[in-house]
Amino acid sequence: RTKFNFVEEIVLSSIEIFRDDEIGLPVIVLAWSIINCCSFSTWAPIREHPSRLWSSGKGDSSWDDDVDYEKVWNENGDKEDIMPNTDWDAPSLSSSDDTSLKIPGVVSDLLDSETAAELKEEARDIINDKIQEGLDQIKKLRKELNTDIDAKKQAMERSSQARAERESKALMEKIDALTDSFLEESRASRESTKRIAEADAAMEGKGVDLGSWGVLGDAVVTMESAGGLLGSMDSAKKKQEQQKNQENSDTTESADADISTRQNRILIVADQSSDPTANILVPKVSNLLSEMMAVDIEVIKPTQLMPLGGNNAACVVFFLSSFSSNPKTDRILQRTLLPDGSIGRPPTQLIGISTIGTERTNKMPYSMQNLLGRKLDARRDMEESIINTVINRQDEPSLDYTILKFGELKESSDSFFFMPFDVLDGTTPAETAAQVLIQAMAFQPAARNATLCATGKLPELVDDLFWDDNFLRLKGPELARYENLGIPNELFGQLTEYLKEWGEVLVESGKLTTPARFEPSLLGPNAALEGVAQRDGLKLVFEATRTGANYVSKEEERKLEKRGVKAAPLRAKPEGGIEVLVEITTQDQLRVRATRTNMAPKTIIKELSEQSILRRLKESLEIFVQKNS
Repeated sequence: RTKFNFVEEIVLSSIEIFRDDEIGLPVIVLAWSIINCCSFSTWAPIREHPSRLWSSGKGDSSWDDDVDYEKVWNENGDKEDIMPNTDWDAPSLSSSDDTSLKIPGVVSDLLDSETAAELKEEARDIINDKIQEGLDQIKKLRKELNTDIDAKKQAMERSSQARAERESKALMEKIDALTDSFLEESRASRESTKRIAEADAAMEGKGVDLGSWGVLGDAVVTMESAGGLLGSMDSAKKKQEQQKNQENSDTTESADADISTRQNRILIVADQSSDPTANILVPKVSNLLSEMMAVDIEVIKPTQLMPLGGNNAACVVFFLSSFSSNPKTDRILQRTLLPDGSIGRPPTQLIGISTIGTERTNKMPYSMQNLLGRKLDARRDMEESIINTVINRQDEPSLDYTILKFGELKESSDSFFFMPFDVLDGTTPAETAAQVLIQAMAFQPAARNATLCATGKLPELVDDLFWDDNFLRLKGPELARYENLGIPNELFGQLTEYLKEWGEVLVESGKLTTPARFEPSLLGPNAALEGVAQRDGLKLVFEATRTGANYVSKEEERKLEKRGVKAAPLRAKPEGGIEVLVEITTQDQLRVRATRTNMAPKTIIKELSEQSILRRLKESLEIFVQKNS
């Protein structure tokens, strides 16, 4: 068979094979078109294979049998063309006269230039689609790779965090073990130091209930005349010594005057230009104090330099609404408690004027008031700064705090209410706030180391008994008061014995959440400062349990067992309790009050046990009143 027939057979077979292929068939057709356009009739043999002289039409390949191509190629190499002046490779697609395409035996129609262009465009579209498909596949693979990398990164972060937590836990356990070992080794020394400090504090007149106030010569330190403020125990002792030496010294009068000056100096830290509360209250308090006694009042802004030792003032009043930040309060407190090294000494009382709701920012309407700027939270932080400054103070002289909380300063027709803590709602007239502040500053020892709130309008007739009775609520503080019982005062003794028996039965019943012990009350009456003519009662003192500071973990128990100790001794500290007092006032009224007792600054409040005791107390009182009314 001829070479042409062989090529034709290949083309026909290829067309049959690639008939359904979108790419293969156009490629075969395009190849055949190029071959046909190159004028088969004029082709000469190609250089590499000079055996295809289709123009002879003989179909015979014996024309080159006598040519040794390898010999000729090796002899000539690249020096000269072995077939010069041949035009068989000259024709191109552009020079051919026959530009049509005919596929023998398969395609009988001719492909013109337009059809060829369409085929070329379709081939280009197919190639572009394939390329785009490849690019999309690459993007997909890239996205999957990024996802896999992110997942591995997160897994590594979680593993690193878990490892860090394990290391931190191990470190904290090691620190706890070292701390426990140190505390155990130094327990005896620390307890001894604590007992010495408590003894010193008792000798100097300090105490939890009255702060720097106390008993001097079996008498409560109080104001001797209307011309001086209530002072500290230190001032009272010095004054007593001066009175003893009065007959033997001519300088007693000047010394007394110095103490009086020390006690009658007040420093107010407030910004009256920007604080509406200070703008209203400072002038009113100054005028009322000037009418009552000879007093030196100095007002400075929080932005001014605080004088060392409060400029020798006995009392410093902070209007917390005038402060913009707690660090500023801390700096002022530090300078207030530093003596100036000459005459001035630190004050004995710090008073913070705040607003109600600072301890109830999780309840309406105070949560809304605190929403913008968190002003209530900031004032609560400043209140705690004042309290902690007093509690943590170790140097002399003794120091007390008082936190006063008022509602918005405006006129009100509501009745006057006065309670410990932050429990009241409503507004406070300026006159009411000024009177309460003066009483807490100069006339009421019970206001020391206490937090109170006051709202409503004062009654028309206000005397010393009225203020004594209200500030009495701060001692303990008071948790409940039962007045107007409807029984005669002659039943005072019977009611006292009844409640004592009730307390003993309640303790022995074991119905309280926290175990307690029964004790008789030793608090006597005080007609001068409390308006109480007769008093008796009982105490339910909470006992230490294996909770809080006395909690012992399993690991600690094992350590104790190894040392042969069955159980760690309970740490002796005040656990709180309730004191029930039956009283007859100087106004000849029989009443029952329940107050907290056995308290310390860090004592945990047992609210469930307190509520249980108060509920049972109220029920027992109702039974007694029904039987004796």
